[in-house]
Amino acid sequence: MVHIPVDYMFVFDFTIREVRRMRGTDFGNLRAFMMIVDSGSFVRAAAALKIAPSTLSYTIQVLEGRLGTKLLQRTTRTVRLTEAGSRLARRLGPMMSEFDTLMEDLTEPREKPSGTLKLCVPRMPMRLYMEPLLNGFEAAYTDITIDLTIGDVLVDIAVSGFDAAVIPNRSIQDDLISIRLGPELKRIVYASPRYLARFGAPSEPGDLVHHNCINFRGPHTGAIYPWEFQRGQERFEVAVSGSLIVSDSTYTLSAALSGKGIGYGIEPISKPFLDDGSLISLLEGWVAPHPGFMLCYPKNRNISAALKALLSYVRKQSRAGSRLNDDRVNGRLGSTHIVRT
Repeated sequence: MVHIPVDYMFVFDFTIREVRRMRGTDFGNLRAFMMIVDSGSFVRAAAALKIAPSTLSYTIQVLEGRLGTKLLQRTTRTVRLTEAGSRLARRLGPMMSEFDTLMEDLTEPREKPSGTLKLCVPRMPMRLYMEPLLNGFEAAYTDITIDLTIGDVLVDIAVSGFDAAVIPNRSIQDDLISIRLGPELKRIVYASPRYLARFGAPSEPGDLVHHNCINFRGPHTGAIYPWEFQRGQERFEVAVSGSLIVSDSTYTLSAALSGKGIGYGIEPISKPFLDDGSLISLLEGWVAPHPGFMLCYPKNRNISAALKALLSYVRKQSRAGSRLNDDRVNGRLGSTHIVRT
């Protein structure tokens, strides 16, 4: 007798109710939708599906027409889920994972994947995403060796010898296929009580030009990151300046804690200091979200069995909603050392 877990009963319930009404193209359209959700990009999803972006756009239009609702909001820089799209992704993700698992079980080779995986991961996404993911992956695939380079350096995966790398969503080249590691991250502007007592707090983003701001130079591009803000549908940047430019978000925190200026970064890293009052959050409701990070690999390269196993594992964990270690996402990064002065 086959045992069906209670958590997946809705999969079979959905199938019984819907299978007779689904046309042959419906499953492919739903698969295309989830590929966009996973990759965070029409271009990258189209590359993974080996179709033109215009074809993928039409596919989504057909799906939205079939369902009678808008699923995605697309701009020149981002793709975001509507409320209906979010509901569909939450229900569809586990179903697709269950289907993929079934297909993999049927086609799984007799021997487990083995070999070495060379990965390059920046420090921040290593703590937020990859450490908990790799812990589970290593336990599941004991014959695979992980050769892990951790560092905030710009790498060309195609020529560097890495099998895959973690890259910020907006820095991904079109010749890469990507899998989203997690949702958008909340950014914040912050300063210490000491700084605010001396110089006051900005009341709107434009006030930052009158403050000493701690700028961050991106390790992937070498460029100074803009401070992005958003109010409703309006998204804009403020060109800030200050006496300090850093390339490590940990030191941004240290400098802000020391009262040297106003910092800007993602909330999980700074949350412990916000909670204990060492830092004060500023301009709440104005700050634009960080686009998140992607696991990327070259689209024109033969994929090893070890990399296939990792990609499959990451997709399953992401769709299951267990991609993040709660303690780490909430800011309790035990391996991060912040110097207070």
